[in-house]
Amino acid sequence: MASNQPGKRNNAPQAAVAVGIVLIIVGAWSLLEALVPTATIDRIAAFVRMLWSFIWPCALLVAGGYILWAAKTGKLSGFRQTNPGGAFRRSRTDKRLFGVCGGIAYYFGVDATVVRIVAVIFLVAFPLMAIISYLVIALFVPQV
Repeated sequence: MASNQPGKRNNAPQAAVAVGIVLIIVGAWSLLEALVPTATIDRIAAFVRMLWSFIWPCALLVAGGYILWAAKTGKLSGFRQTNPGGAFRRSRTDKRLFGVCGGIAYYFGVDATVVRIVAVIFLVAFPLMAIISYLVIALFVPQV
């Protein structure tokens, strides 16, 4: 039964967006495999691996540099939690997609940018686990 009360949001549209994105990715991958010869895909994959072996360390250097800069300038002092030890919730105001990183940042009292950088590093290092974790939090953790 749908709720039409103000301030209440249904998670059904968010779940539909997540499922839609997964279906598009799987469909695009299947179409790519059907249209492009395997040897070409192997060459592209080898090029991406070579490029990635350069980009990944650079991204870690930039992320580490940002965190050091943020610590030095006081950006990591964050904000004080109004409800320390309260329940974890997704952020409704500090969000880019579903408010997961903003909610984590609020819960721990740190800047959301730092949480987003850690999330991207986690996504690159463990893509499947990061995507599944993000979607589970986005679908099952309520917003503030």
